[in-house]
Amino acid sequence: MENLRQDLEMLYKLQSYDTKVDNLKKQIQQTLVKIEEKKQDLQDKCADVESQKKSFVELSSVKKEKEALLNFKEELISKHSQEINTVKSNEIYKALLLELEKAKVDKSKFEDEILELMDTIDKGALIVKSLDKNYQNFETKIKSDIIEMEALIENLKKEIVSVEIFRKEQESKVSKSIFLQYERLREGREGIGLALIDGESCGACGMMLRPQLINQAQKGQELVFCDNCSRILFKK
Repeated sequence: MENLRQDLEMLYKLQSYDTKVDNLKKQIQQTLVKIEEKKQDLQDKCADVESQKKSFVELSSVKKEKEALLNFKEELISKHSQEINTVKSNEIYKALLLELEKAKVDKSKFEDEILELMDTIDKGALIVKSLDKNYQNFETKIKSDIIEMEALIENLKKEIVSVEIFRKEQESKVSKSIFLQYERLREGREGIGLALIDGESCGACGMMLRPQLINQAQKGQELVFCDNCSRILFKK
C-alpha cells in the first residue's frame, strides 16, 4: 500500500511538471501567433501607406498629361495666330478666330488645373513625408516587439528543457507499469492522466464520484479510475 501511495504521490508531482511544460508550450504557441499578427499588421500598414502614396504619384501623371495638353493648345494658338493674319476669306477668318478663342479658353482652363494640381501635389508631398515617418516609427515598434517575443520564446524553450530534464530524473521513482498507464491516459486525456479528488468530485472532469471510489482512493491499495473520464484518481 505504501509503495502504491508513493507512486501516486510521485505521479502527482510528475503531472505538475507535465502541466507546466504544457502551459509553457501553449505560451510559446500563443506568442508565435502574436508574432504572425504583428507581421501582418506591418504588412497591412505598408500596403495602406503605399496605397495612399500611389494616389499622389498618379496626380503627378495627371499633371504631366495636363501639361502636354497645355503645350498642344499653346502650339495651336501660335499656329492660328499666324494663320489668321494671312487668310483672305472672311469665312475662314471667322472660323480661325473661333478656334483661336476656344484654344485660349482651353489653355486658361489647363493652366488653372495645373496650378491646382501643383498645390495638391505639394500638400501631398508633406503627407507622404508624414506617412513615411509614421510607418518607420510603426515598423521600429513592431520589430522591437517581435524581437522581445522571440527572446521570450527562447527563454520558454530553455525552461521547458530544464523542467523535462528534472521530470526525467523523477519518473524512474515510479513503478514502470503505473507510469506507463499514466502516460497512456495523459496522451488521450488532454495531458492530464491523474485527477486529484476535489471533495466528492473528480478534479479533472468535475464528475461526482461514488463514495466507494473515494474510499478506495483514500486507502491507496489499488489504482482507482474515474467512471467518467477514466483518469487515475488520487486522494491527498
